[in-house]
Amino acid sequence: MVPITKENIERYIAFRLAISDEEQRNYFASIDLAAVILANGNEYALQDESGRIHASVIISRKPGPGDSLLVLFSIEIAEKDSRKLTECLHQVLEKENGRLASHDTRYRIYNPPETVYVKADMENWGFAEVPGSFRYERAPGPPRAGEFPHADRAVEKGYETILLDDAYIKKHPDIFETLAAIFNRAFENRASVNQTTAERFETNYNKENNGMIIAKLGDEVTGCITLTHMGNSVLSPQYCCLRRHWGTGSVDLMCRHLAEYVAKRWNVPIIGYAEVNNAASWKALERFGLTRVEQYMVWERVVAAGERFKI
Repeated sequence: MVPITKENIERYIAFRLAISDEEQRNYFASIDLAAVILANGNEYALQDESGRIHASVIISRKPGPGDSLLVLFSIEIAEKDSRKLTECLHQVLEKENGRLASHDTRYRIYNPPETVYVKADMENWGFAEVPGSFRYERAPGPPRAGEFPHADRAVEKGYETILLDDAYIKKHPDIFETLAAIFNRAFENRASVNQTTAERFETNYNKENNGMIIAKLGDEVTGCITLTHMGNSVLSPQYCCLRRHWGTGSVDLMCRHLAEYVAKRWNVPIIGYAEVNNAASWKALERFGLTRVEQYMVWERVVAAGERFKI
């Protein structure tokens, strides 16, 4: 298992693109993939003795709820073969075998698209399959009756939304620092979300298929939502809002602006995702007119503090 560095990232990205589906490739095209991978520092390549890459591996270790730790694994291979996928996972878990848990540690393993791990093996290794996240979709079209019910309340309180453009950035050159700070504060307790930077926000803004909508109260930027046009749909990966502006309706207002903009420019579905345990997010998506269309399962195992992870 080889860490991804500047020396091998081109070859690794070529592999990632080759095994990705269309939606993944469209998303990768909307970001500076190499910069994101290197900044996160949590991706590895499984390769054979000749150096041929046969699996992409992501391992993230983050604080969990309370005084716990969360370890996330994601593995993708070229073949849609459960047995080969599970064998690759075993190679990765062998690197973890024997590790002493300093805190209660929850291991979470994501099923890759179109493939699942061998159930018998996973259960033998102490993992149980549980719901992990939901996929939501909003049908094309402008806002409909009943959607974004709190948006007008935000307008009455003085909030407004703006589609970020070059003219605004010229007047507010620190906007990307502001947005990165809002994002990092909003997601500081979400273990599955990596912290970001102003440079990453600016790079994503400059990508042709991306857009950003910000909410303001007077001169204060209170939140933002990003969008990525992916051909036959628009992905809205995350919205964020400063805590002191929760309950104001400003998120409804941003999302209504998003729906209006997408309907006018492309008239395609809007796609969103929410973790099962983040009820506030998936309830908000449903309030915004998105319908749950798929549930993704994950494998989990908890190792108590003072015990060793063993397979």
